[in-house]
Amino acid sequence: MKKRYGLEWLVVSLLILMITAFLSVFKSFPLLDARIYDIAIQLTQDKPASEDIVIVAIDDKSIAEIGVWPWRRSVHADLLARLQQSKAVAFDISFMGTQAGYEQENATFANAIRNHGRVILANYFTEAGNLPNNPEPEFVQAAQGLGFINIKIDPDGLVRRVPLQKVQNDGSPAYHLSLAMLNAGGEHELVKQTLQQTGNRETAIPFAGAPGHFQMLPYSDVLNQRIPASFFKDKYVLIGVWGSGLGDQFPTPTSSKSLNMAGVEILANSLQASLEQTWIKETSPLIDLLLGLLPMLVLCVFLKNSSPRTILLLSILTAILIILLHGLLMFQWGIWHSPLPAMLGILLLYPLWSWRTQEMALYQMRREIAELNEKEPLFKTEIKNWQQVNYGRSLNDRLAEFREIMEQVRSLRQFIMDGINRMPDAIAVFNLDHKLQFTTDTTKNYMQKVGSPTPEKNQTLAQFLIPVVSDNEQRAEIMAVINKISTPEERQTGLLDELRKNGVEIKDCIEQNLLLKYVNTYSGSGEHIGYILSLNNITPIRQAERKREETLRFLSHDMRAPQSAIQALIELQRNPQTALPDEEFYQRINNLSSRTLKLVDDFLQLTRAESMELNLVPVNLTELLEHIISEYWGISQKRHINITSDFGNELAFTQGDHVLLSRCFVNLIDNAFKYSPDNTTIHCSIHRQDAYWQVRIKDQGIGISEKNQATIFNSFFRVSGPDSQVNGVGLGLSFVKTVITRHNGQIQVESEPGHGTTFIINLPPDEYEESV
Repeated sequence: MKKRYGLEWLVVSLLILMITAFLSVFKSFPLLDARIYDIAIQLTQDKPASEDIVIVAIDDKSIAEIGVWPWRRSVHADLLARLQQSKAVAFDISFMGTQAGYEQENATFANAIRNHGRVILANYFTEAGNLPNNPEPEFVQAAQGLGFINIKIDPDGLVRRVPLQKVQNDGSPAYHLSLAMLNAGGEHELVKQTLQQTGNRETAIPFAGAPGHFQMLPYSDVLNQRIPASFFKDKYVLIGVWGSGLGDQFPTPTSSKSLNMAGVEILANSLQASLEQTWIKETSPLIDLLLGLLPMLVLCVFLKNSSPRTILLLSILTAILIILLHGLLMFQWGIWHSPLPAMLGILLLYPLWSWRTQEMALYQMRREIAELNEKEPLFKTEIKNWQQVNYGRSLNDRLAEFREIMEQVRSLRQFIMDGINRMPDAIAVFNLDHKLQFTTDTTKNYMQKVGSPTPEKNQTLAQFLIPVVSDNEQRAEIMAVINKISTPEERQTGLLDELRKNGVEIKDCIEQNLLLKYVNTYSGSGEHIGYILSLNNITPIRQAERKREETLRFLSHDMRAPQSAIQALIELQRNPQTALPDEEFYQRINNLSSRTLKLVDDFLQLTRAESMELNLVPVNLTELLEHIISEYWGISQKRHINITSDFGNELAFTQGDHVLLSRCFVNLIDNAFKYSPDNTTIHCSIHRQDAYWQVRIKDQGIGISEKNQATIFNSFFRVSGPDSQVNGVGLGLSFVKTVITRHNGQIQVESEPGHGTTFIINLPPDEYEESV
């Protein structure tokens, strides 16, 4: 896929660059290009008209005052007399041919031209034969020079360029009227600079403004001396037609649909461009090509590794920069380069690349699904085989199909996650930086159970192991070997191999036995990316082992001892010399057999408490304890042991097995009597403590040392004191602990040797039964 992506990028980039190059070289959209140029002229070339240029207009007012056009040439002679202080004068009027009877007019006009000395007359060249159409010879001889007024009309009818120099058939140069005026005004260096800058090609005019932008005086006002002669001192004066229906008018980039620009004002714009050296400089084809390709090349470089949103933003930003750059070139230096090729390239690049990347993405998704179907049997049951790629389908159809596939993938993912979360072992996935990446619901529940916060992503291995491994040295050793993963020392670590193969047994902070195992994780390409730690709770196994050992002990020692004693008594009884009196013999046999039966009964009760299914019913603890206390009235009276009670609430319901709870409290009260001397008190109480019913059974017996309190609830453990003559095998409190635990309760003991013992039992209340 990476190779195809690179190939697609290369093909798209080359195609766009070729299209941009073609547009740059061949100017395929001249009308659109011309319109962009017009906008650029309007936005960048608007400037004040030169005060050194004046147009004397043959307008409607002058025609009304002087008479019908054309006027006698002596009128023009009179006008020249008023313009003696001007720097140069140019007539944008054709003085070809002489009307019969007006020959003297020609002489008068010729003398006026000669006397002024700086007059330029207009001519124009025909397209066929490149022949000049000149004024009357006598005017030509009298004038300072001739200047052609040819203009270039573009295919859309607008005037944008003029030729500044022509080579005549005899090889001599001919200059545009604006350059001829500069020569007449003595600005030969400006003419030279202009020609060096523009050459023989048609040159774009930097129109300074809309029609009427230049200083314009009515012909009649100048002729009739309404304008002082000093006004024209050192000014270039252009004389041309401006009246309605007279002369030529042309559309230009700065003219409007309703008002075109007169030819004389086009000449004024040309003259100002030469005076200020602001002619528009059009870039060469090579520069056009480079400036068109450069932004596209930069954009294509970023294209490969950018997101669709970034590409769109880059395309918009590039287009804006191109417009601003071209505007700056035009405004600051008068350089025109068409931005159209680059803009069209950008417009083509984004949709073309989006199309290709979309096709690649859809193709790759199909390919990946097909590979999953081929290689993974589990996926075949969940994901339907995709059809062959059909490039004629719409994007919406493809997305709908993809959504269907993704829904199946999500279902499969949920199936896998459900399976993982239902695993009995707590699982934690870490990366090679030993940061937590994933945990199952079982792991979260385990952490809550041990009183630790819920694991969060990127939690460190050390934080995770604190509640899991209670032994600090063992935890440090395990962390040290796991930290050697993916290092040269990994294979030399025996503990790491043990973690992989069999696991290491640990104890957590709540004394549960756990088996910690470790396994590496790899990516689809086989790269080592992390590891998994699993915690298998083997506490039931260890408990079963201890239970088996206790059972073996019970059978091999506790059950065997009274039987052996019975056999020994029988052997003694057979010998007349050692025989006991019959009454004593039978009493001893009875005691030993009773002890055996008591052992069996206690052991069976403990086994049932651990394994039998609880028959849960609402049990009123107050009523239960009152009944048990009443059963001990006889022994209480006999031993002068006062049994008192403090039941703060008549209703203290809990959900429990009535039989097991009854025997549990019987054992506790029975122990209180066994280990209490005569003439003492046993006190029973029930009170609400937070979210539990708390039952307290307190005696004034021999008490229990702090050391024995830690093991008092273990099977076969008995409390004994120096004066204690209580018989038993130590299963009673183990039974009590088992029953209370199975009822989701808690039991603890408070005691000091010689100061009695208090057993504290907390059982959850039955809120529903109490409310009823």
